[in-house]
Amino acid sequence: MAITMQGSWTITVKSKNAAFAQRFVISGAAINNGPHNGTPGNTVFVTGPQWSVNIQSQAPGQPWFDSAQRITFPTVSAGLLKFDILSNDTGADLDYDDLILTCSMPLSDSEFVIYGHAKTYSGFCRFNPCYPWYYVIDSYTSLLQALEVPDLRRVIQKLYPERIPRRPGPIPDPPIDFKPLVIPTGVSTENTGLVFRSQRGGVSPQTEATTGKDARKLEEAAVAELKGTAHPVALDGSPTAAGIAALDRSDLLALARISDKLKFFPSCHVAAAPGLLLGFQEYDRTTLEKLGNPYTGTGPRQNLGLAATDELGNYIFRFSQSHADLAQEASDVAPGESVAVQLFPDVIVQALGTGFSVDYESAPYYNIPNLYRIDLCLPYDTVHPSHGCSGDRVIQRFGDIIVLHSALASSPNSLDGDGRITCRNANAPAVDCAAWRGGLRMYACFGKPQVKYYTIRYQRIGIDADFQFVNEPFVLNHIPDFAPGYTGTPVGSTLRSVHVDGGAAVDRPTYESHEGDSNWIENDLKIILSTGNYRPVDNPGSVLFRIDAYDSAGNVVAGTDDHITLYIDNRPATGEIQSITMGATTLGDCALFELTDPRAPLTVRYRVTDPEGFLESWSLSVTRGNNVSLPVDAVGGVILSTSGNGVAKGYHAAVPPPTPPPCSSFHGTTDEGTADIDGYVDTTLQPRSGANWLPADHNFCAFAFTLTANDRVTDGRTAFPQAVFWQDLIGLSYTP
Repeated sequence: MAITMQGSWTITVKSKNAAFAQRFVISGAAINNGPHNGTPGNTVFVTGPQWSVNIQSQAPGQPWFDSAQRITFPTVSAGLLKFDILSNDTGADLDYDDLILTCSMPLSDSEFVIYGHAKTYSGFCRFNPCYPWYYVIDSYTSLLQALEVPDLRRVIQKLYPERIPRRPGPIPDPPIDFKPLVIPTGVSTENTGLVFRSQRGGVSPQTEATTGKDARKLEEAAVAELKGTAHPVALDGSPTAAGIAALDRSDLLALARISDKLKFFPSCHVAAAPGLLLGFQEYDRTTLEKLGNPYTGTGPRQNLGLAATDELGNYIFRFSQSHADLAQEASDVAPGESVAVQLFPDVIVQALGTGFSVDYESAPYYNIPNLYRIDLCLPYDTVHPSHGCSGDRVIQRFGDIIVLHSALASSPNSLDGDGRITCRNANAPAVDCAAWRGGLRMYACFGKPQVKYYTIRYQRIGIDADFQFVNEPFVLNHIPDFAPGYTGTPVGSTLRSVHVDGGAAVDRPTYESHEGDSNWIENDLKIILSTGNYRPVDNPGSVLFRIDAYDSAGNVVAGTDDHITLYIDNRPATGEIQSITMGATTLGDCALFELTDPRAPLTVRYRVTDPEGFLESWSLSVTRGNNVSLPVDAVGGVILSTSGNGVAKGYHAAVPPPTPPPCSSFHGTTDEGTADIDGYVDTTLQPRSGANWLPADHNFCAFAFTLTANDRVTDGRTAFPQAVFWQDLIGLSYTP
């Protein structure tokens, strides 16, 4: 993968240890773009806001191919910061010394370099495992897990009461613009790094330095003029109180016990995150944050640039702070804080997906010194690193669900003849006999260097007599195109003349294949299929998709075709509450029940319907007053398995069994033997564990009875979207 760069660097060929010819290619810079020979000692000066360097090799009689590349972490000496780019060509060895480049920059107090290792985490993780100075909850999944722990829920209620889900409702997964929850530990932590000191002014990029000799002279002159030095420093890494005033000592001790327990019984699994596109922003706190309120993420921001992780998940990123930028930092100082410390920038890191959508956003890293290491942990359920190509077919995955032939043998996954998926592969949604819905990310690998274009076709079973061509727009992230405002590079669809099925050339919608070109992030992602284009909401069913590849002349490349059938269901389940009764008493005009007993059972009559049989579960829940959950049990009628704060009827258990059950349809309440001709059933509810409907000090309260359901569908990354069908609001009163 090409290495992303920012600003001005001197690149020198440090060594060559390979039989094949070697070179490096500069793209997107202000000067010296193009190939440069891999002769040891060859030096090039490169500058530009955002550019890239890519090492390539060439075997005799073959074209140039990208080498595998890794970066080393930076070092500082003699007024320079340096790091190496290691490469491994297409030869048999794996020593990563075929061509080594050294990248260097003069030390300056206006220049900042962040580097580190990026990992994904998954499993039962209540906090992000990479933050030493705050407890950070940075995904909606982690928030829901944290709220299940009473001590954690109490703390979150104090700091972020608005972030606790109140009434059940459909929530995007992940929720749009999820901002991390930052919870103080009560223990201060220091940022250890290097601060650069230099003579300011007088040094600017010399764009006329186009030869190796000029480049070396320019660097030597800059070092002599700047007189840059590096000094170890420990800065305050937790400058805000982050709401600590709202917590007492017992809260902090409870948080520490939870954290220590998680460390002793590790439940988080981490893995390297190669091929991730990272965006960096400078953050200024809001006035309330500076006064000690919890972090909100709503303060002013400045985009700094982009970096991509290498094949090991390592990254390096450089940005500059002008006199004006540093002066602006003086306004980001809270009472009692040191101005000298707060002049250093605060940085947020984002993981960007295809089309530059924000898949993940970190909490701020406060007061970054000039050279600072940030090891990132990113939730796997929102960030999806590159998997690469391997396996026994062209179509490899939809989202995170593997569809290789070797994986579709009931272990771990199976896809039936209609296209219903059962999945148990790691870090993918665990579903049984599910349909497909939403945007389907098709990953495919042709494995043939002559492939230049591809087509995707579809045939709706029972509707189409022949294949139709997919004609959706599609973009990928191309490293050399990175620039301010960049949102992706289109790769199709484009009408081209191709020999479909080996016939006469015809103009058809095609897409460019960039497989094997490491300048393209996620180059195995071939399309994001909008399923609504292939089965309408009122007509779910099976769709046969086919992919074919072509060379530059439009001829079919043998061995690159593949097809797969997917059952698409875009019709959500429906439902309603018909009535709530207390014995023979029904609701009056004011929806008020005079309870005959503080625990008098209430009977809810309702129905949930999914004509296609892709219902996963329904839930009937109760909240009281200001959306306070009231645990209830079913004591009559349709007896349901308890789940969370309500009662639920599920297609499978909360934790799917290792061996999936046989495929069957679940249509909702109509499948219950007690349902009437219209599909309605009765469930009688009482407060759980001997509790009363009303609090001890109240004789009246408002209640909400909410009916929700989850559909048994997936987009390959998430599953079981929720719909809220009905919410009945009633009043309950009791006079002893």
